[in-house]
Order: sequence, then structure tokens, then C-alpha cells
Amino acid sequence: MTAGPDEVEVQVVGVYEQRLDLRDEAQRIPLLLLKDLTNRELHLPIGSCEGLAIHIAIEQQVVPRPLTHDLAIRLLDRLSAGIDRVVIDGFTDHDFHATIHLQTAQGSLTLDARPGDAVALALRAEVPIYATEGVLAQAAQGDVDTP
Repeated sequence: MTAGPDEVEVQVVGVYEQRLDLRDEAQRIPLLLLKDLTNRELHLPIGSCEGLAIHIAIEQQVVPRPLTHDLAIRLLDRLSAGIDRVVIDGFTDHDFHATIHLQTAQGSLTLDARPGDAVALALRAEVPIYATEGVLAQAAQGDVDTP
């Protein structure tokens, strides 16, 4: 679980809703709030399903049947693979990007992922979550337009 040189560990604070007024309609957008040790914040818009999955993991709720992210963790376990860490590592075209770092019997592997899915998996696998300095700097400067 070695972090890259520009990766900063972040903690999940929670999932919140932000109201967004579009024309004549108000919508609620789930936001994932992450903070580093110096209290820099990262607000990530995520999908409703990912928001629920993250909330369930934070609250350590037990569900009667495995949800999608639980199933993915079980699948990795059956394949003798595991998640090493996840990294929120990019922001382009109004979307955040994440990378899931895996360890397999054949070695290391990375997968591109949506941040909500990556964080939901990291919480279930109990592995660290990182953000790159570049993403944190963009968020601090307000260069990131969240809804």
C-alpha cells in the first residue's frame, strides 16, 4: 500500500445532498465529502446508488443480500486479488476520475473508475483512499465546478 509521491490520504466525512436549481426544477445531487489531515476538502458529485453504498459502508449497516460493491469485493477475493488503494487522480470536462490499484497473483493492475464506485469499494475493502495534490489544489482554487 505505497502511496505515490503526489498522493495525499483522505478520509470520508460523509455523503450529503446539494440542491441544484435547473430552469424551473430543483434537483438534489449527492456529494461525497473527503478531507485530508490539513482539512482540505474535496466535494465529489456522485450517483445516488454510489451515495447509498458509501452511506451503508460508513454506517456499517448489514444488508440481507450483497450489493454490487459487496459482490465486486467477493469476486476479487475468489480470484485471489485485492484492492491496494484508490486514488482520486483527475478532473476533466466536469468529471472527477479515480484509479483502483489492485494486487493480483500476476502482479499489480490499475483500473479507471468513477470516484463514487472507487470509494465504495475502498470502504468495503478497508483500504486507504488518496487524492492527488493536483486534484486537491484544483478544488482549493475553485477550479472544480461541482453542481
